[in-house]
Amino acid sequence: MKKFLLLLFLILIIGIPTYIYTSSTFERIPPKVEINHSEYWNLRDKLQVNISDNTGIKYYRIVMINDSKSKVLKEETLQNPVKNINYDIKLPQFYQAKGDITIKIVAVDDSKWNYFAGNEITKSFNFKIDTISPVAEVINNNYAMKRGGSGIAIVKVFDKNLKSAYIKISQRDNPNIFKIFKITPFYKQNYYISLLAWPYNYKTFSADLIAIDEAGNISKAHIPIRWRTPKYPKVKIKISENFIKTIDIPLLQKSGLNVPSNLVDIFKMTNETLRKINEKHIYKITNVVLDNKIDNFNIKPFKPMKGYAKKAGYGEMRSYYFDGKKISFAIHKGIDLASYRNAKIYASNIGKVLFEGFLGIYGNTLAVYHKLGLVSTYSHCSSFDVGVDSQVSRGEIIAHTGSTGAVFGDHLHFGVYVQGIPVEPLEWMDPHWIRDNITSVIIKAKRMINR
Repeated sequence: MKKFLLLLFLILIIGIPTYIYTSSTFERIPPKVEINHSEYWNLRDKLQVNISDNTGIKYYRIVMINDSKSKVLKEETLQNPVKNINYDIKLPQFYQAKGDITIKIVAVDDSKWNYFAGNEITKSFNFKIDTISPVAEVINNNYAMKRGGSGIAIVKVFDKNLKSAYIKISQRDNPNIFKIFKITPFYKQNYYISLLAWPYNYKTFSADLIAIDEAGNISKAHIPIRWRTPKYPKVKIKISENFIKTIDIPLLQKSGLNVPSNLVDIFKMTNETLRKINEKHIYKITNVVLDNKIDNFNIKPFKPMKGYAKKAGYGEMRSYYFDGKKISFAIHKGIDLASYRNAKIYASNIGKVLFEGFLGIYGNTLAVYHKLGLVSTYSHCSSFDVGVDSQVSRGEIIAHTGSTGAVFGDHLHFGVYVQGIPVEPLEWMDPHWIRDNITSVIIKAKRMINR
């Protein structure tokens, strides 16, 4: 009997503490308190509070402290503890805030730890009050832009707590479809510059400067650019069985794609699936802005070849036919230039080589960066004379034309991209267009800034 009582006593002595330390009922982790907001507050947006605990919250209190005065915003004792509490803090009606604000939160969980009192946490969040929206002004921009074309804007943005600023190009009748254009510091403090593009697949156009500070204050300024809507030609292209067998099949094999058994499916796989993959890669290559600051943008007209003939234009809506039936469609996103086989390709502007290599339907391709997110591309090359990270000079030979990729013969596919968007190359080949829409806009903006 004595041994039994001794054993029972040992079990109680050892078992009860062990149970207390291992049981979830006596867990010792205090509740977790978070506020989904930065250290700045504009007093308009709600502060989202989350209080959580595995055993459940049985009590919490939320207090606002400002100018040495406290105001209880929420206090609750829960008869049925819950594991998650979400509460949106907003400034009380008629509350006059002076200076910074502190939000103090106390929470107690339903654990039996601490002599059944539970685990308690007290956490304070300090907020700097900022109710002033950033300065966002358009200084100058080009007068008009066509669908598929380029433009430029010089703007002023200022806020002591500035978080981000950018230019948003969207479809006017569908603002949810948009492209963000980065802005680059320009000339003097608080001024920025950006090349713009009207994406070829946007039927309508709207451009806005957006500035956001750390407190969530937003300023928006519309950039007044008139529309020009060119009509791009419709082109019918006949595809032969020989083209599919000698061009498309090797391309798919080299690109690591499965080759369909049907000739039409082979062409569609090349023209649609592989094209989409290649254009996504081009976007990744060309959607860059590498400049920390810009004072001047001395761009010259592009003349990538001598004595060339233009064979195809930007924006062509190409329908492909096989055995008299339309089998596929694509939009041409550059211009085709041809002269003689393996013709020399020249750099028209100084720049840095971003990419050189094989790119599916585009064949051997070179991409050169020219500041402000402007990138020129040279496709279907037979050979390259420069490599990645090379600095090229105006007039330097950079490659030779060829017939690599999905082509009918030797030529250069010349493309121009603005922050990843393919634009009309002829604009950038025209000295008058560059003067009227880029250079003059920058010169006038500097005069306005210097006033």
